[in-house]
Amino acid sequence: MTTDERHNRLHSNRPFNHEQFNVQAVPYAPERRHSFVVWSALIAICFPPTLVPLGGLNFTLGRLVVVILLIPALGILLGRGRTRVASDFFVLSLTIWMLLSAVVNDGFKPYVGAEALEFLGAYLVGRAFFLGASNFLTFIRALGLITAVVVALAALDTLSGRHIILDSFGVPNSWAQRFGWVRAASVFEGAEHFGTFCVAAAAIFLYSERGLRRVLHVGLCVFGCALSLSSGPFLGLIIVFSIFSYDGILKPNAWRWKALITVLAIFFVMIFITHDRPIEWMLVHFTFDPQTGFFRIGTWNNALPIIDQSPFVGHGIVQFGNSAEERMFLQSVDSLWLVEALRYGVPAVILLLLSMFSPMLRTSSSLRTRSVQTGLSLAIVVIAAIGLTVHFWDATWLFLSLCIGIRASLAEYEKRRPASPAHPRNMLSMDWGFVLQQQAAMKRNQWSRGRPA
Repeated sequence: MTTDERHNRLHSNRPFNHEQFNVQAVPYAPERRHSFVVWSALIAICFPPTLVPLGGLNFTLGRLVVVILLIPALGILLGRGRTRVASDFFVLSLTIWMLLSAVVNDGFKPYVGAEALEFLGAYLVGRAFFLGASNFLTFIRALGLITAVVVALAALDTLSGRHIILDSFGVPNSWAQRFGWVRAASVFEGAEHFGTFCVAAAAIFLYSERGLRRVLHVGLCVFGCALSLSSGPFLGLIIVFSIFSYDGILKPNAWRWKALITVLAIFFVMIFITHDRPIEWMLVHFTFDPQTGFFRIGTWNNALPIIDQSPFVGHGIVQFGNSAEERMFLQSVDSLWLVEALRYGVPAVILLLLSMFSPMLRTSSSLRTRSVQTGLSLAIVVIAAIGLTVHFWDATWLFLSLCIGIRASLAEYEKRRPASPAHPRNMLSMDWGFVLQQQAAMKRNQWSRGRPA
């Protein structure tokens, strides 16, 4: 199908014959649909984290599905027609580094293997099975329905005054109150994790949905974030809406992202210049409860010297702290970045950052495709920001890695586009818009045919 034929079909009022439409026939956009895998992966990740013992090892449903899909994902990525991106190297390097640093410190431990396997596996699933417009649209539909269910279950937590879903599945948990209300956790292992999921989903929906669907989905995410009553996710929600508004106002200007990064850099430099303890200032001012802010200050003050003792390979999975005060603050470290540095060293933190942000360096020339990319990028950025005050594991860790993998697939989608005059660089982006609009046309046509005369 030529570019002119696609253009004529897009602007034609004739009913769309979906039997004649084949994404695989579009030049330079080979795509296989993996609807079952997309739905299975998301459902498994958002399933209550009950442990299933298999062969002496414990698996959550999310971890089990990721392990099952690992070999098929590798087969697809190593097969003909797939293109490597920089984050593939960084994710693999991070996985190897986590395993080797643990062996160097205190020997291999199953938890380290599980954490590394979850990150690698979920990333590969996102890379292998979410490539292309059809699979991404399936992801959006699945995420919308699953988010609605997760938020509804969170409302049950609030109404019942306990984590009713986790209790029903026998998952050990402890609930806390804020402002007289129970902080809802839904199917996640903490209110912060649930709130973080809602914020990331809101970022994705803002850029991938339109009209009433956007209002409904984003509204559900905001409601879920409110039920979590967590300062980190609330701050993340402010970041998401601020960046979305900024992007909408300055959308015609290509320099807007460079300007934003420059302003943020100046802001943080000023904080570090004007305050003797800048991290403490941010922790105190960006939390609901000053008491939790001061506790996090104590955590950072006690963790940084320990990281400095072994910055290269970390300390492994051990109990940190020698004194009673250190053990009090380090018994539960509420920061993704601190935990990774303590366990696996500063190189692990650097590799994780490169894994997250390297796919964002490649953007599309198409407005619609670039919008989808921005939503995924914003979701990853906001999870990284919330990670300053929250540590992630199980479902949230899997979802973060899955989002990184999907964003890397979008980067591959752009990288594969030919640059020769015979094949314009916007051809693949036009295919993306073609799929989006034709699927909408299919729905309108089906509804029209089903109306009573």
